[in-house]
Amino acid sequence: MCSGCGKFRGFGVGDGVMREKKEDHHVYRLPPCPAYDVEGMESWLTDMAGRGLVLVEDGIFAGAAVFKRGGSENMKFRLEAAPKSTSMWTEDMGEPDPEAAALNGKYGWKYVAKRGEFYIYAASKQGARELNTDPAVQALTLTAVKKRRIAAAFQLFFWLILYSVLQIRDAFILTMIQTGTWLFLLGAFIVCWISGEALAEVIYLGRLQKKLFAGASLDHKKDWRKRTGFYYGKKCLRMVLICVWLFCLLDRWNTHVLGEDKMRLEDYQGELPFADMEDFAGEGEYRFQRTRLGDEWDYVKEWSDWLAPVNMTWREHGAITWEDGITMTGGLYVDYHETISPQIAEWLAMEYYRYDMRGKDSALLETPALAADYAAVYLNDVHFPTVVIQEGAIVIHVTFYQNYSEQRQIPLEEWVEIVAEKCGECQNR
Repeated sequence: MCSGCGKFRGFGVGDGVMREKKEDHHVYRLPPCPAYDVEGMESWLTDMAGRGLVLVEDGIFAGAAVFKRGGSENMKFRLEAAPKSTSMWTEDMGEPDPEAAALNGKYGWKYVAKRGEFYIYAASKQGARELNTDPAVQALTLTAVKKRRIAAAFQLFFWLILYSVLQIRDAFILTMIQTGTWLFLLGAFIVCWISGEALAEVIYLGRLQKKLFAGASLDHKKDWRKRTGFYYGKKCLRMVLICVWLFCLLDRWNTHVLGEDKMRLEDYQGELPFADMEDFAGEGEYRFQRTRLGDEWDYVKEWSDWLAPVNMTWREHGAITWEDGITMTGGLYVDYHETISPQIAEWLAMEYYRYDMRGKDSALLETPALAADYAAVYLNDVHFPTVVIQEGAIVIHVTFYQNYSEQRQIPLEEWVEIVAEKCGECQNR
């Protein structure tokens, strides 16, 4: 709503394809070029003034420009590189130095707004000399902007790419499978896009500097319409992709937090492709009873992914009582994956091993002779016996702990062999 008039403000893009009501005093426009396109912004603002729309004071906000009706063809606009950060979080909220603004005012230039790393000045076409008369000096003023954008691009690269890679360096494939390969790749694509735009800005500023150092003046009548459609389309597509990615990521996170992707073990009716605790009881008479520790400790989860069409997480706690009355209590944690290729399975198995061995209390154990493509047995960071086995395109990661205060234990070699045997049966199906 327009303050004071109570009527809806018009909103359009570029050259005003969408028309506003005549009685409106202010209208919005989306800039047709990025903030660092100095020539494009200057030409666009000047053309808009010639059409009766003048940029208002502080009229650049949230990516949109606010114009007031009543402009004239005598108005012209120029962008000046800011010598310091224009962030609103700085001490002076990113506004230009009052003395510098006053000096420009003596030559007929009034400070209007800021966009990106540039200050926007307006003046009459008659009676005001050029804001920057020396191309070489103008090129030098771009140096501070360029340095800040290089620093920003580096920080963006570090936090969005390098930091993420460092965090998942030992579980890259596993992270993709657990997050969703398509969702992971979409996020990576968006990150590369954003980083690429930061790099493109630095390259553009460098070319602009080179042009000015060569003695050429900026083009104040640039045809900004040429790439307007491409610019709007790119911004719209990027925003849609970001929204889709965030929505899907939050939906998965919400599903995980609420436990909607988990099923109680007693409700599971499918056939397990791996050994469970009851399989470890061996031959002879026994009784097995699950111990309910809560839905966050006892559950089964199934999902599918591009890299691994079949995935299962199994968390089981229970007690085995043999015919002689001796009982063994413990817990079984299983991560099972059927991948699209043996190579993916091999990488995934190695990731499980490297990730578990990162802990300072981890220790490698002697691996029994198993009929598998890859196998490793070790104590994980919490000192529980763990085995990871890769057989063809199948990977199984099993941690089995037993109450060592009890009289009977299932030997490591015995239950690991059972795990490997069941894994081989699944591979040969």
